[in-house]
This record gives sequence, C-alpha cells and structure tokens, in this order.
Amino acid sequence: MKMKANSFRVTIREAEENDADAIKRIIDSVAKEKHYIVPERSRENWKQAIKEIKERKGLILVAEINEMPVGMAHLVSGRFEKNKHVGFLGICILKEFGGKGIGTRMMEYMIKWAKEHGELEKISLNVFSTNRVAIKLYRKFGFEIEGICRKQFKIEDRYVDEIIMGKWLT
Repeated sequence: MKMKANSFRVTIREAEENDADAIKRIIDSVAKEKHYIVPERSRENWKQAIKEIKERKGLILVAEINEMPVGMAHLVSGRFEKNKHVGFLGICILKEFGGKGIGTRMMEYMIKWAKEHGELEKISLNVFSTNRVAIKLYRKFGFEIEGICRKQFKIEDRYVDEIIMGKWLT
C-alpha cells in the first residue's frame, strides 16, 4: 500500500494487551521475509509477552499509520542481576511502511524512555550484517559495533554475520 508523504499520521504509543494480535501479525510478516529477524515466526502468546515485558519494567511500542499497526519495538532489561542494567532492543516494521521515519520515531521514544526511567545504563541489540538500513539507523543514534559473530546464520544458503551493537546511556 503506497501512501503520499503527507497523507498519513504516524503514532508511536506503548502497547496494551489488546495489541497482541497486531504485534503477532507484524512479526510474522517480517519473519517471512527471512532477512531481518531470526525467528521464522512470532511467538504465539503476545498478551503474555506484553505482560511479562511490563512486569520486568520494560517497554513495548506499537507504531501506527492512520491508526493501523505497522510496526513494533521492545526494550527489556536483562533477566539476571548481572545484566539487568542492559536493555535489549528489537524493532519490526512492515516492509511497505519502511522509509517513513517510523524506526527513527520508535528509537527516539525508546532512548528517551530509557533515560527517564534511569534503571538502564546501556542498550544492546543484534542485527544481521546484511540489514544495512537498520545498521544505519542504529549508528544514527550512537550505537557502536561491539562484536561480530562470523557466519552466525545461514539464510537461503548464504552465510550472514551477526553484529552486536551497543549504546551507553550515561
């Protein structure tokens, strides 16, 4: 679905349990493309996942265009005492809505939220080396490459490196 640049309104908001089906659809759609996220399909119970992320004092966002969910993002601290100062970030945006600034808006929201809540000191993420658009977005927000896992994935008979990126909030 193509839209003119000024014919849509982007809204970024915190997810609620009733967003579970939309989040699942977004992740399943991105997963089918094979080149952007590791899972082949979304988890089944996003209602439970939304609850768990909030219980862990994390953040889950929904991006909407004209009130239609087109993207999601999450930021959740480590599960253990040793890594709870690190927030782990993930973003999914439907392919047809790329290039509209949605990723930038979600990143702005998450980083601001992380700084205001004060419990996280660092944000970490993993990205395929072939996902140049995402890497460019993360670099724009000050993320740096901290490691590379060579040939970590095999996508359509081609090896792909996994890049680990991080950003200190302090």
